[in-house]
Amino acid sequence: MKRRSTGNKTADQPAASRARGPVPDIQLPLRKDGGALLRPDPMTGSPDDEVLHHLSSLLDSVKTGIISLDGEGRIRVFNAVAEMLFAVHRQAVLGRPFSAMGRMISFKEHSLHALWERLSDAVWAAGAALDLEADLVHPTGQRRIISYSVYPLGRLAWSVGHGVVIMLEDVTRKKEMEDQITDGRKRLQAVFDGITDGIQVVDPGFRITAVNKSMTYLVGGTVSLGHLCYKSCSLGDVPCEDCPAEETFRSGQPASLIRRAPRRSGQPGGDDARVLEISTFPLLDRGGRVVQVVEYIKDVTDRVRLAERLEHTRRLAELGEMAARVAHEVRNPLNAINGAAHFLATEYAGDEIIQKFTSLIKRQSGRVDQVASDILYAAKPLRLTRTSVDVDAVVDQVLASLQEEIRGQGISVERHGDPDLPRLQADELQIEQALTNIVQNAVESMPRGGTLTISTAEDTGGGWLRISVQDTGSGILPQDRDHIFEAFYTTKTKGTGLGLSIVEGVLKNHGGKIFIEQPEGAGTRIVLCLPALNDADTTGQEEPESAPSPRPEASPKKIP
Repeated sequence: MKRRSTGNKTADQPAASRARGPVPDIQLPLRKDGGALLRPDPMTGSPDDEVLHHLSSLLDSVKTGIISLDGEGRIRVFNAVAEMLFAVHRQAVLGRPFSAMGRMISFKEHSLHALWERLSDAVWAAGAALDLEADLVHPTGQRRIISYSVYPLGRLAWSVGHGVVIMLEDVTRKKEMEDQITDGRKRLQAVFDGITDGIQVVDPGFRITAVNKSMTYLVGGTVSLGHLCYKSCSLGDVPCEDCPAEETFRSGQPASLIRRAPRRSGQPGGDDARVLEISTFPLLDRGGRVVQVVEYIKDVTDRVRLAERLEHTRRLAELGEMAARVAHEVRNPLNAINGAAHFLATEYAGDEIIQKFTSLIKRQSGRVDQVASDILYAAKPLRLTRTSVDVDAVVDQVLASLQEEIRGQGISVERHGDPDLPRLQADELQIEQALTNIVQNAVESMPRGGTLTISTAEDTGGGWLRISVQDTGSGILPQDRDHIFEAFYTTKTKGTGLGLSIVEGVLKNHGGKIFIEQPEGAGTRIVLCLPALNDADTTGQEEPESAPSPRPEASPKKIP
């Protein structure tokens, strides 16, 4: 085969090949056992038998396959390793064109003829060495991956012409191991990313060298390799105080810390700080030095909040028990005070001053008695005594009991009733207590007057009675909405903080629900929903997700 000048075709080479630039002519001086230089026959210019024997022994002793081609593409050298790789004896190929091997050996991706074309074009035309790989299907049926390193060959000490030398290596096992390593890394990365807690690895400069996907959710933003860990977790510009990673770098021992960290803008969970449990573990080099630290970061916000709520509940229970004892003890002297006030009012019926103060004593002692009752109920809710209850009548009783305060503050009352409202199977005293607490709160929210609207109706779908109490007061602040049903929680300078807690307890006792609404404008609307079943059995009854829609109400009735 003639060498063809095809121009620079390196751009057309496959991805598996890589040109390595021109190389100088190779001179191969060989010496005898005694050290004398082996030279070609002076008469013919060709190597003598001794030279060829030494050369053949040398090439067969190496662990790399070697094939040498002359300028016409004929095989001149085919060592033992090449015989093993191609399963062809050298005597069958020596002196034959390299492309003729394609009839003896099956390649999966490349025929030897195509390989020869690449060799001639890329090496001789471009004058550059190159590396490439090809899949070989061995006669045994095994797939082998052969690595080829091809070099232009200069004139030898004897003139045999220019050519190329091909260095062959079976890299099948190497490629299999590389594939296993790649697959193993992918599996480890999948496990790494599948862990729901955040994991990152940092170097001594606190730069992130590895991170899993959960860290993105945990910090509420992208965490990139090379970023500083404290900027990702704590959103700060300096390392964290008492940083456990720093402690692990210093001591070589695991460390842990629970830290409150701010949330990023727009991250789920609101503006409250997250609570992170950070555990760190050292990664050591062969010398036992800490070169990296693994940070395992777990969001324990919910766990900490639950523990805080449990502790708060425990303290409230203790406080409730103590308050109940105090309330019980207060009632005995309170009864004596009321008795004395009643006696004075009777004995001095004509004395206006005594009547004024005895009335004050009875009114205030009544408030104390109500507080004591609230505390006792909160500490130990009463058992239900169900009777047939006229809800509208209970509402009228509550308004009558608070009439003096309502009129005194210049509040007008609107009543919306339903003449077909069914009766309720409930504990009348508890329902009255709940309504009293709600109406009392509404009245107290309008110290300069306003409108109190009370509606009673049956849900349009049936099954639920709806009692709505709406005021035009100051409303409920957003930060208070999640706490208004907590025992002893109050925003008032006077009060126990038990009113709405008792209301919620009454509704739960009756299988009902309570809803807080903010109507347009100002004020608050509280809606009580109670099951309107004669046997008070709510089994199988769909619970309202919001305040049920009432039937069309009768014209409002104003109460002066």
